Parts: sequence; C-alpha cells; structure tokens
Amino acid sequence: MTTILVTGATGRVGRHVVDGLRAAGVTVRALVRTPDLAGFPPDVQLIQGDLYDPAAVRRAAADVDAAFLLWPSFSAEGAAGVVAELPRRVVYLSSLSAPSGGVWADVEEFLRDKDWTFVRPGGFAVNAQGWASEFRTGDVVRVASPEAGRSLIHERDIAAVAVLALLNDRHIGQIYDLTGPEVLTQAEQIQTIARAVGKEMRVEALSDAEARQAMLDLGADPVLAEGSVAYWASLVDNPEPVTTTVTELTGRPALTFAEWADEHADEFRVLSAAEVAQRYVDALSTGRLDRALSLSAPEVVRVAPLETGGEEIEVKGADAILENARRLNADVEYLGVGIVGPLLLDSHFAVRFTFDQLDVRTGTRSHTTKLSLCTVESGQITREEVFYYTPPRS
Repeated sequence: MTTILVTGATGRVGRHVVDGLRAAGVTVRALVRTPDLAGFPPDVQLIQGDLYDPAAVRRAAADVDAAFLLWPSFSAEGAAGVVAELPRRVVYLSSLSAPSGGVWADVEEFLRDKDWTFVRPGGFAVNAQGWASEFRTGDVVRVASPEAGRSLIHERDIAAVAVLALLNDRHIGQIYDLTGPEVLTQAEQIQTIARAVGKEMRVEALSDAEARQAMLDLGADPVLAEGSVAYWASLVDNPEPVTTTVTELTGRPALTFAEWADEHADEFRVLSAAEVAQRYVDALSTGRLDRALSLSAPEVVRVAPLETGGEEIEVKGADAILENARRLNADVEYLGVGIVGPLLLDSHFAVRFTFDQLDVRTGTRSHTTKLSLCTVESGQITREEVFYYTPPRS
C-alpha cells in the first residue's frame, strides 16, 4: 500500500491534505512536533520531530513513496539538507510569487533533481483570521491598502490539488498556479466576513509606516515587512490574477471567499459560555486535545490538587498544562472515555469524565472519574478546577 509523508500536517493546509489522502485509502505518515496535540485518527502514523531537523525528516521519510512538503520559514537556510532526506516524489507547497525569487524559488531549486510538482497558491483566505481579534473586540478593522484587490484561495482547494498531485504521477514536473475564483478588495473581504458574522464593521486604512510596524511586531523580517506593504499598495491598481486551475484539475468550481467566511464565522465572534462548553466536550470526546486547548485563553489556569501532591498549585498556560498531562499519562493507554455534561451556570460549566485506562507497565486496567469546573470569560476558558472521585496515577 502507498505511504505518503505529510509535513506541516497540523497546519491550515496540511490537515486537509491528510484528510484527502486518508479518503483516498493511502497510508498517511505525519511529522509533528507535538503528537499529543495532533488530533489525528489512529490510522495516521505520527513521527515526532522538527521539520528543520534532517535526522527527524530521515526517520519520517523511511520507506514512504511520496511526500508533501511545506517549508515554514521565510528563509531557505537548512532546506537543502531537509530536501535531501525526502523521497524521490515530492509535492511542494510553493507560492505564486516564486518566479520573482525568494525562499519559495530557492526551495524549488533544491527539488529540481527529484520528481517534483510545484503547487503555487496566491494569498490564503485563511490569513484573514488575522482580523479576528478586531472583530471580537470592536467594530473597526485597520488594514493596509483597503482597496488592494486579492484573489484569495480557500485552503481546502490548495489541499485538493496537492492530493491529486500526490496520487497520480502524471503531475510530475507540473507547476500549478492557484487562486480563488474572484478578486475582492481587502475592504470587500472584511465586509464579506461581517455579513457572515452578522455584525457591522468599519474599515480604516493603516499608513505604510503603521503597516510595517504591525508586521515587525508580529516578528516579520524588516525586508519582508517592507516588501509586503509595497505589494499590497501595488494591488490597488494592479489586482492579483485569477486562474482556473482548481476547476480544471478538480472538476468543480473553486470555493469562494464568501464560502470560506461562512465556514470560519465563529472565529470572528465571541462564543457564548454554552458554545464553548459544548465545543470543549465535543473536542475531548473525539480525542481532539488540540481543539479543546484552542478554546482556552493563553494564560488559562488549571488547579488540580490531587495531581500536585495535594497542594492547590496553579498550572498556568496551555504549554504547562500539556506538560502536566504528559507527566500523568506517560504510561497510560486510554481505552475509552465516558462524558456527562456540560452542565451550565452563567459563565461556568461542569463536565464529568470517566476514563477507562490501561497501565502499560503492569497491564492493570482501571477507571478514573473526575469533575472539571471551567470558567469562561470573553469566549475563552480562563480557569479549570479539577476534582477527582478516584485518584489519578501518581
């Protein structure tokens, strides 16, 4: 059976690539930094490691037939060593701007000795999530060059083309320029999201200096920040092109930005405590710890005295909470979980969990029941207090 390695598997495009490959019946292997948060079905082979580490890539690529490559850096430094460890057949998520040079062109060049396919999308619709905070906290979105025309593509369309290329060798040596089906200005994109959310929003223009500084504050390289601001300004008079590649390859129309906005509307509004509670329960009942943690505030606090020697020690932040979970579950295999709830009261909800678990060291099977009491503020879980009916493993 065909085995395909997916890098960037937990990302915006990668998850859809994994889904598409699984639907096609191939074996999927994913290189991930944090397997606990991957949230994939058991049939996905998880290899822990960093894409920047050639040794990890070598382990992940052993005996695979093809690979989907996403290089996440704005620099090609180190990419040559990673590319050398990939199988001969590679589909690379490049960029529509690759012909102009830069990291995407550099990585493409490293791949020329392999059986490559270059998938070159333009702007991702999902990058509009950068406006989510302004939607949730006010009624104004400030953006550089509001009249810049963009043909944003849905991440599912990018993945659909990548999956087709991975499954059929006729795509070897092909370059696919991908865009959405229409041009919308950034102001029109914001209003499209506003309609999906059901909220009135105003658009204000950032000055070039403000736009550059905003990118620098997010950690962008100064050259990238300068180039991006200039690029957005150029799109006012020369909008991005529209290609028909998605339709030609998939046999269906490319997804519109309005469809993307409808699918992602909840990310742009403050969820109620009831919505947070139900999504939290749904995520944990399907093993999606990543989705459960995404509902928490960055500085979420967890208090579970029986996990910390009987002391009411506050564990702060998702990373610390995850590390605590790893410590507790190092030798545990969960066979099933029973959930009662959520039970709601104002900004709080409670959930009772009963875990059917196996100690992999001793072979002992047992059950642990606990009650979690969560506090929700501004659409996020800010505190979780845990009470055990039966003690956790020490």
